[in-house]
Amino acid sequence: MTNTSTDVVVLGGGISGLTVAWHLHKAGVDVRLLEADSEVGGCTRTEERDGFFLEKGPFNVLVRDPAFEELLDGVADDINVITASSAARKRFIYRRGALRQVPTNPVSLATTPLLTPGGRLGLVTGLLAAPRAGETEETIEQVAVRRFGRDVADTMISAVVSGIFAGDTRKLSLRACFPAVAQVDREARSLLAYGLSRAFSTKGKRKRKYKGLISVEGGLGMLTKALGHALGPNLLTNYQVESIREVEGGYEIIPKTQNGANTPIRCRRLVMAPQTTVASKLLAPIVPQASEILDSIESSSLVVLNLGFRRADVGHPLDGYGFLVPHNERDFPLMGVLWADSIFPHFAPGDKRLLRVFIGGAHNPEAVSRSDEDLLATAMDGMRGLLAVSGDPVLVDICRYKAAIPQYHIGHAEKIERVRTLVARKPGLHLAGNYLGGVGVNDCIKYAAKLTSELIAETTSTGVVNDRLRSASVDSVPVC
Repeated sequence: MTNTSTDVVVLGGGISGLTVAWHLHKAGVDVRLLEADSEVGGCTRTEERDGFFLEKGPFNVLVRDPAFEELLDGVADDINVITASSAARKRFIYRRGALRQVPTNPVSLATTPLLTPGGRLGLVTGLLAAPRAGETEETIEQVAVRRFGRDVADTMISAVVSGIFAGDTRKLSLRACFPAVAQVDREARSLLAYGLSRAFSTKGKRKRKYKGLISVEGGLGMLTKALGHALGPNLLTNYQVESIREVEGGYEIIPKTQNGANTPIRCRRLVMAPQTTVASKLLAPIVPQASEILDSIESSSLVVLNLGFRRADVGHPLDGYGFLVPHNERDFPLMGVLWADSIFPHFAPGDKRLLRVFIGGAHNPEAVSRSDEDLLATAMDGMRGLLAVSGDPVLVDICRYKAAIPQYHIGHAEKIERVRTLVARKPGLHLAGNYLGGVGVNDCIKYAAKLTSELIAETTSTGVVNDRLRSASVDSVPVC
């Protein structure tokens, strides 16, 4: 049996694995990225069809971290970053059979039809003053009820969180899901006063290069393609891993199908960045306790339908970002609908509209197993009256994501810390992925960039360095 040897192998060509491999390759580290599919990107892919740009996963991102800016700047010659239209600032929540705009100013907060009079009072008083968090870890729902009352928690908070985690606020941990928000909850009684003090303070602020919601011309898939292209022959697609075993001085990756292109690869260091379920399976013979912990993390499944319509067949102006659905609207079959061409107009031909429909999540886990016909019928039933859709779609694209979004339930942070401790006992073994430091694209890039800076520092300290790395600066990779 012939092997190939390399310093670092990265398993999984999603945004986490791509970020790690791209930074290592840029710094001159000998790295191979192995992707089981025929192309990189994971969920972050785009398909162009009949003049529509169909995002398979994330639709847009908010650049909150220097690591993301570093990545975008690094492939600036291959992509064109675009900003969402001003219409995206207007957002809606489905409530009692109608779409209600999310309040954005003090007057609308006090008068919004989204909430009952008691709910509006709870929202305003909660912004002014509310009890701070104690030592006990709380769910997002518990914090929202403590701060704002039941109506706000059930209506506004549950809808927003569902749009991020496709999860249940009654189980999700605020500390794990939104650590920065949890810190504010511990420190501030008045959220309004805290917000004002932050707004007028310049300490720690940095100028953002990319403001607001952004995407890439041609879709976010262009970003992942650019990252993969930059790796050249160091990227191996259609490489499905059968198993991993420890060998002297590192690890050996065994492919499921061994042929001329896919042979076993030995490496000194291994970064595992596939989906949680795959990572758990591959870790089982190496770190069985860590594998068991990963198995215990629940994940939410989701179906995304990209539906194209003739503009004349959609009576609603679609004048905003779209709408989300609270968990207490149990009779409504959709999680939400995003009005794609209102956010990025070129994502649909001028005489067409593009809607992204979400079905499934923690409250409807069986949706991912339903037929295409059933899912399309459900989507149309939810939209016909609400958005005045009078015709059938001219384009249908259905994407299923089974167990794709890890659920950061109470105790998640402790589980991840235990996994890190166990994995750290294995020299050269590292993890990356959306179950570690946040489920969003921004969070995955931030975590992966921090890991990469550590790997590069380790490379230089151990003397495993080639000519390119000798002239590269470790400081070029941000430490987050």
